[in-house]
Amino acid sequence: MSIAASRRFVVGAIFALVALAGASAGMAQAPAPVDGKVKVEWLGHEFYRFTSPKGVVVITSPWLGNPDGPVPLDSLAKTDFILVPNGHNDDMGSPLDIAALSGATVLAPGPLGNFLIGAGLKREQFRRAGIGDQFTAKGITFKIAPSGHDNTLANGADGGPSAAFMVTFENGFTVFFNGHSTLIADLALYAELYQPSLAILGLAGDPPEFARVAKLMTTNNPKLARVIPSHMRPDAPILADGKRELDKLGLGALMFVPEVRRAYEYP
Repeated sequence: MSIAASRRFVVGAIFALVALAGASAGMAQAPAPVDGKVKVEWLGHEFYRFTSPKGVVVITSPWLGNPDGPVPLDSLAKTDFILVPNGHNDDMGSPLDIAALSGATVLAPGPLGNFLIGAGLKREQFRRAGIGDQFTAKGITFKIAPSGHDNTLANGADGGPSAAFMVTFENGFTVFFNGHSTLIADLALYAELYQPSLAILGLAGDPPEFARVAKLMTTNNPKLARVIPSHMRPDAPILADGKRELDKLGLGALMFVPEVRRAYEYP
């Protein structure tokens, strides 16, 4: 073998060893599957608290003074993410107080986020929830879905397009929180792609639409196991109306009304 050929052989061998070492390192660094369950608590109205298998806490529309509360502020000191779908008082809740206490990141539509920053939220604690956005933090993946809901802020300004949220936890369990959205056909595509196992859907005002949104969540999605109605009192007569509409679509068995402040584990 010539000297040049020998050099080419040695260089090639070195590159092969480097590539092999890199592949081995990548294999060693691959995250192990996460076992465990997601804890879900209904704290009243649209206020839910999710605790992931690794202890990451996500809350939605945290209205501390909702009629089935009140929820003590100090009980939310361990909060990592706050999901705010729009700027209505009951849908937004009290993200400023909770973020100041916990250091949590607030996910909200852009103009609404700027409004919250002007009201005292630290800029580094805001994450824009624009339709179609997706990001992963602390092992939790958030996908922002469309929401058919008004987003007029307290000052009369437009808060931007309202948001709904697909939240996938470390164990692969996915929750859809629609933030009291009305019927949007595009949600069928989101359901097919992200396969939520639990859908929390606004019921107040229009039970047939509630049932139709639930139907959209079943689109090519065999994983949907529970539909939780939201945005109403635990004993509201409208719950029976919602169940009746789901029954018409053959989905009545999916509906589940949790007890307020009781923890449930999924899946």
